Amino acid sequence: MTQPAGTTVNTGISSSFDSPGAGPVQVKVVDQFGATVTNSKAAITMDIASAANPGAGTLAGKKTVSAVRGVASFSGLSINQAGIGYRLTATANGMGSVTSDHFDIWTSVQQCSPPTPCSSTASSTTTSGTVTTSSADSTQFIGAGIGGGSYDCGPSYPLSSDQFSFDVVNGSNGTGQGGQFTAVLRIRKATVQSSTHPGASTWQICYASTSPFTPRSGNPGAATIGDINYVTGLLPDCSNTAPVAPCVQSRTKDNAGDVLVTFLASGDPLGRG
Repeated sequence: MTQPAGTTVNTGISSSFDSPGAGPVQVKVVDQFGATVTNSKAAITMDIASAANPGAGTLAGKKTVSAVRGVASFSGLSINQAGIGYRLTATANGMGSVTSDHFDIWTSVQQCSPPTPCSSTASSTTTSGTVTTSSADSTQFIGAGIGGGSYDCGPSYPLSSDQFSFDVVNGSNGTGQGGQFTAVLRIRKATVQSSTHPGASTWQICYASTSPFTPRSGNPGAATIGDINYVTGLLPDCSNTAPVAPCVQSRTKDNAGDVLVTFLASGDPLGRG
């Protein structure tokens, strides 16, 4: 399979989102030796893998394609929900199946132009997030997404915001580029008022990462989003003298009554409030 690259919601999925001439996702019919069966006209159906659908998204576009010279090309496929760690699966009657590598669907993607810090924003009716990084080069992008999966940090801290995800990505296949981030999670006034913690000082960040970190208190938790395992926990406050990510830097409430929680993050993170 030609691997799908990450892209934005309702945007055509191709092999590289930053190239106008990027090819479509393709599936080859092969024999037991791995050689393409060039006389195959098999009808191949593509869909989101059931175990790797973190945003509960729906795949749109022409999902069943007949192979030409043993190759089926899928142009114009798209997913309608943001999420970290989607996979596509191709199947055909009388044949096995093949599943893609992970890729991500973002709310927004912005190209980086060092030395200017790279920034991206995503929002829903209840939550918005803005993320900034300086650890990206001119061939990379920063992706941001709201929603797409759910996890918690235990019953002691009821969550109110949507999930905010972000990462440094490249054009060919999405995530795992790493980075150091400053993120601001904004929770709308109506959500703040209906929550169990209406004061800004009481808001915490429920954090999820594929890398271990030290939570605010107790032992780290665990969550599976799609088919990826994460370490979870409430973030500690940053040290005033030597802040080390991940940690919460500040909590404020603006004139509109929205709560803004600023936190430092690293790696491939997710945050909720």
